[in-house]
Amino acid sequence: MYNREKTIERAIVSTLKQICPVYEIIVVDDCSTDNTVQIVEKLACRDSRVKLICHNTNKGDQAARNTGIRNATGEWIAFLDSDDEWLPNRLQAGFDLQEREGFKVIHSECYITEGKDITPRNMGVLSLSGNIYKELLKRPFPMFQGLLVKRECLERIGYLDEAITSFQEWDTSIRLARHYEFGFVSEPLFIYHRCHSEDTISNDKYKDAEGYYQIVEKHADEIIKYAGTEALMNHYMITLEKLKALTAYEKFQQVKVKLKALIDSEKKELTINGGVKEVPNRMY
Repeated sequence: MYNREKTIERAIVSTLKQICPVYEIIVVDDCSTDNTVQIVEKLACRDSRVKLICHNTNKGDQAARNTGIRNATGEWIAFLDSDDEWLPNRLQAGFDLQEREGFKVIHSECYITEGKDITPRNMGVLSLSGNIYKELLKRPFPMFQGLLVKRECLERIGYLDEAITSFQEWDTSIRLARHYEFGFVSEPLFIYHRCHSEDTISNDKYKDAEGYYQIVEKHADEIIKYAGTEALMNHYMITLEKLKALTAYEKFQQVKVKLKALIDSEKKELTINGGVKEVPNRMY
């Protein structure tokens, strides 16, 4: 959490109201400057399961999550952002599926509210299960708030990548899916409150573009290997659209060069093999 005095109590209370008893609630404060910490301290006095850990400096979302994971003593890890909330069946539904199918990583559908519209609606999370590695290389999903993961799985992938600036759950899920099948709960298990404050990653458009590009570059070889060159081209074009809207010229040119090189190499390959597949020629 970071400066969440208006929402942190709602988030924590939603974890305390779980049908399936919660063993521990680790709240990591990333150097808040408002009354967020004081609110959590009061909740911790009322319920010993609430454990507060404070960073001395602002380290970012991924570092905060890693602090929580490393300090957890339970066998399973479930995530919750400090401005969102779990529904009462959030954990029970995940563990029911785990008991039936044996998955070590589970994700779920959710409700979303936007702006002043407080009426929740289904988010429409992709209902994919099993080996979803290829699908994850094609598009970003799921969300941290819907992930239920055995702690040993997060330890195996070396925890979360703290260099990723946005789409962080996408990178984490890709890395998990290389080793584990995913289970999916179609019932909405949490509420994602899409707020419009300036301090959210989802509303920082440059971080949004930067994080997307970081992940595409990080997994480029795997994207080509398992999802095909066209998938990588598509990611580059999506990145260009994001950067174009921001007039981020330097980064825009960098991605444009990569896309052109990829298209040229694909055309050369088709010429050598006598192929007839169309190659995207839309450039910016």
